[in-house]
Amino acid sequence: MKSRMFRPLAVAMATVLFSTGCMMSRLVDRAFLGVTVRRPAFADRKGTGIVLLPITFAIDVATFPIQALLVVILGDNFPFTEPPDALKNIRASLDSPAFQKLGEAEKAIATAEFEQLVRDGALTAQSLLSLQEDGHWVVMEVTPEARQQLLARATQLNSPAALICER
Repeated sequence: MKSRMFRPLAVAMATVLFSTGCMMSRLVDRAFLGVTVRRPAFADRKGTGIVLLPITFAIDVATFPIQALLVVILGDNFPFTEPPDALKNIRASLDSPAFQKLGEAEKAIATAEFEQLVRDGALTAQSLLSLQEDGHWVVMEVTPEARQQLLARATQLNSPAALICER
Protein backbone atom coordinates (compact mmCIF):
# COMPACT_ATOMS: atom_id res chain seq x y z
CA MET A 1 0.00 0.00 0.00
CA LYS A 2 2.86 2.35 0.71
CA SER A 3 4.21 2.08 -2.83
CA ARG A 4 0.76 2.84 -4.31
CA MET A 5 0.57 6.03 -2.25
CA PHE A 6 4.18 7.03 -2.81
CA ARG A 7 4.15 7.11 -6.62
CA PRO A 8 1.23 9.56 -7.07
CA LEU A 9 2.59 11.69 -4.26
CA ALA A 10 6.05 11.79 -5.87
CA VAL A 11 4.56 12.69 -9.27
CA ALA A 12 2.43 15.42 -7.68
CA MET A 13 5.42 16.83 -5.79
CA ALA A 14 7.55 16.88 -8.95
CA THR A 15 4.72 18.59 -10.84
CA VAL A 16 4.38 21.27 -8.18
CA LEU A 17 8.13 21.77 -7.97
CA PHE A 18 8.56 22.28 -11.70
CA SER A 19 5.31 24.18 -12.15
CA THR A 20 5.82 27.90 -11.76
CA GLY A 21 2.19 28.73 -10.98
CA CYS A 22 1.81 27.60 -7.37
CA MET A 23 2.71 30.50 -5.11
CA MET A 24 3.56 28.68 -1.89
CA SER A 25 5.67 26.07 -3.68
CA ARG A 26 7.46 28.86 -5.55
CA LEU A 27 8.13 30.54 -2.23
CA VAL A 28 9.73 27.41 -0.80
CA ASP A 29 11.70 26.88 -4.01
CA ARG A 30 13.04 30.44 -4.04
CA ALA A 31 13.89 30.32 -0.35
CA PHE A 32 15.31 26.83 0.10
CA LEU A 33 15.64 24.68 -3.04
CA GLY A 34 16.70 26.94 -5.90
CA VAL A 35 15.24 24.92 -8.80
CA THR A 36 13.72 27.90 -10.62
CA VAL A 37 16.14 30.58 -9.43
CA ARG A 38 19.87 30.89 -9.71
CA ARG A 39 20.44 30.96 -5.96
CA PRO A 40 18.05 30.19 -3.13
CA ALA A 41 17.86 32.65 -0.25
CA PHE A 42 18.97 29.96 2.21
CA ALA A 43 21.30 27.72 0.21
CA ASP A 44 22.26 25.51 3.16
CA ARG A 45 18.65 24.66 4.11
CA LYS A 46 17.63 22.21 1.36
CA GLY A 47 16.31 19.73 3.94
CA THR A 48 13.95 22.37 5.26
CA GLY A 49 12.67 22.98 1.74
CA ILE A 50 12.07 19.27 1.16
CA VAL A 51 10.13 19.02 4.44
CA LEU A 52 8.06 22.13 3.66
CA LEU A 53 7.23 21.16 0.08
CA PRO A 54 4.42 18.67 0.91
CA ILE A 55 2.83 21.21 3.25
CA THR A 56 2.96 23.95 0.63
CA PHE A 57 1.59 21.50 -1.95
CA ALA A 58 -1.47 20.95 0.23
CA ILE A 59 -1.91 24.70 0.72
CA ASP A 60 -1.52 25.30 -3.03
CA VAL A 61 -4.18 22.71 -3.84
CA ALA A 62 -6.57 24.21 -1.28
CA THR A 63 -6.06 27.79 -2.45
CA PHE A 64 -5.74 27.13 -6.18
CA PRO A 65 -8.87 29.10 -7.25
CA ILE A 66 -7.75 32.15 -5.28
CA GLN A 67 -4.22 31.91 -6.67
CA ALA A 68 -5.56 31.59 -10.20
CA LEU A 69 -7.64 34.75 -9.81
CA LEU A 70 -4.69 36.66 -8.34
CA VAL A 71 -2.44 35.62 -11.22
CA VAL A 72 -5.07 36.63 -13.77
CA ILE A 73 -5.60 40.02 -12.13
CA LEU A 74 -2.05 40.88 -10.99
CA GLY A 75 0.13 39.14 -13.57
CA ASP A 76 2.26 36.05 -13.96
CA ASN A 77 5.01 36.99 -11.51
CA PHE A 78 2.71 37.88 -8.62
CA PRO A 79 3.79 38.00 -5.76
CA PHE A 80 7.40 37.63 -6.87
CA THR A 81 9.22 40.38 -8.70
CA GLU A 82 12.11 39.43 -10.86
CA PRO A 83 15.36 41.31 -10.31
CA PRO A 84 16.07 43.97 -12.93
CA ASP A 85 18.26 42.98 -15.80
CA ALA A 86 21.84 43.91 -14.97
CA LEU A 87 22.64 44.72 -18.59
CA LYS A 88 19.90 47.35 -18.68
CA ASN A 89 21.25 48.89 -15.48
CA ILE A 90 24.80 49.10 -16.82
CA ARG A 91 23.60 50.68 -20.06
CA ALA A 92 21.91 53.39 -18.00
CA SER A 93 24.99 53.94 -15.85
CA LEU A 94 27.44 54.26 -18.75
CA ASP A 95 27.16 58.03 -18.38
CA SER A 96 29.62 57.93 -15.48
CA PRO A 97 32.73 60.13 -15.76
CA ALA A 98 35.07 57.12 -15.56
CA PHE A 99 33.40 55.47 -18.55
CA GLN A 100 33.25 58.72 -20.55
CA LYS A 101 37.01 59.21 -20.11
CA LEU A 102 37.69 55.97 -22.00
CA GLY A 103 38.45 55.95 -25.69
CA GLU A 104 36.09 54.26 -28.16
CA ALA A 105 38.10 51.02 -28.21
CA GLU A 106 38.22 50.87 -24.41
CA LYS A 107 34.48 51.57 -24.19
CA ALA A 108 33.81 48.64 -26.52
CA ILE A 109 36.09 46.40 -24.45
CA ALA A 110 34.40 47.46 -21.20
CA THR A 111 30.90 46.88 -22.55
CA ALA A 112 31.72 43.47 -24.06
CA GLU A 113 33.60 42.34 -20.96
CA PHE A 114 30.77 43.37 -18.66
CA GLU A 115 28.20 41.53 -20.77
CA GLN A 116 30.43 38.44 -20.63
CA LEU A 117 30.68 38.69 -16.82
CA VAL A 118 26.89 38.82 -16.58
CA ARG A 119 26.42 35.88 -18.98
CA ASP A 120 28.95 33.79 -17.05
CA GLY A 121 27.22 34.51 -13.75
CA ALA A 122 30.42 35.89 -12.26
CA LEU A 123 28.63 38.77 -10.55
CA THR A 124 26.80 38.36 -7.26
CA ALA A 125 25.19 40.78 -4.84
CA GLN A 126 28.54 40.97 -3.04
CA SER A 127 30.59 41.75 -6.16
CA LEU A 128 32.36 45.04 -6.60
CA LEU A 129 33.43 46.22 -10.03
CA SER A 130 36.25 48.58 -10.79
CA LEU A 131 36.75 49.96 -14.28
CA GLN A 132 40.41 50.28 -15.24
CA GLU A 133 41.85 52.83 -17.65
CA ASP A 134 42.38 50.15 -20.31
CA GLY A 135 38.65 49.26 -20.30
CA HIS A 136 38.94 46.04 -18.33
CA TRP A 137 36.89 45.28 -15.22
CA VAL A 138 38.30 44.08 -11.92
CA VAL A 139 35.80 41.99 -9.96
CA MET A 140 36.18 41.80 -6.19
CA GLU A 141 34.05 39.87 -3.71
CA VAL A 142 33.43 41.44 -0.32
CA THR A 143 31.60 40.37 2.81
CA PRO A 144 28.12 41.78 3.43
CA GLU A 145 29.48 43.88 6.30
CA ALA A 146 32.23 45.40 4.13
CA ARG A 147 29.68 46.08 1.39
CA GLN A 148 27.43 47.94 3.84
CA GLN A 149 30.41 49.98 5.06
CA LEU A 150 31.34 50.91 1.50
CA LEU A 151 27.76 51.92 0.72
CA ALA A 152 27.64 54.03 3.89
CA ARG A 153 30.89 55.78 2.93
CA ALA A 154 29.65 56.41 -0.60
CA THR A 155 26.41 57.96 0.63
CA GLN A 156 28.35 60.11 3.10
CA LEU A 157 30.46 61.48 0.25
CA ASN A 158 27.34 62.51 -1.63
CA SER A 159 25.66 64.14 1.35
CA PRO A 160 25.45 67.97 1.34
CA ALA A 161 27.41 68.20 4.59
CA ALA A 162 30.41 66.49 2.98
CA LEU A 163 30.34 68.92 0.08
CA ILE A 164 30.59 72.05 2.24
CA CYS A 165 34.06 73.50 2.58
CA GLU A 166 34.99 74.80 6.01
CA ARG A 167 37.35 77.70 6.47
